[in-house]
Order: sequence, then structure tokens, then C-alpha cells
Amino acid sequence: MMRLWAPTLQWCMLAKGDIDGIILYNSEGDDLYSGLLMAQEAGAIVMDFEGKLFEKSHPEPYLIACHPDHQTYLLNIVKEGLEI
Repeated sequence: MMRLWAPTLQWCMLAKGDIDGIILYNSEGDDLYSGLLMAQEAGAIVMDFEGKLFEKSHPEPYLIACHPDHQTYLLNIVKEGLEI
């Protein structure tokens, strides 16, 4: 687990396959939408913290973006951390 200062770098690393996923807390703006496009085009899935797939916009951009194989694992990490 790591935290990077550059959101676009995280999205590029995810799209390239260098990292398994990204957990986004209150992310918005150009970095979010350009990153979503890159990741989804590379085969990543994007969901909210309840596991619902992200579609176009979200009132609170708290998201998980990952390779489909890591969906359950990352969702469980978030739920444990938030005690949902």
C-alpha cells in the first residue's frame, strides 16, 4: 500500500498493470475523469465503497478502481477500514 502525490500517476500505473488498484477518497476534477477513462480502457473496473459499479458520475467520488481479479479483496479492505 502506498500513497502518491500525483493522482494521474496512480491512474497510469493502474492502467499499465504496475499496481493492483487505487482507493480514491473524495477525488474529483480532471485527474478523476481522465484516469477513469485510462483505467476502464485498460480493463479496470471502478466501483463505489459499497461495490456498485461507477457510471458517469457519483455524488461523493469515493471509489475503488482495480483489475477485476482484485475487486473483492479491495472492497473488503475498504469495508473493514470504514466498518461498513
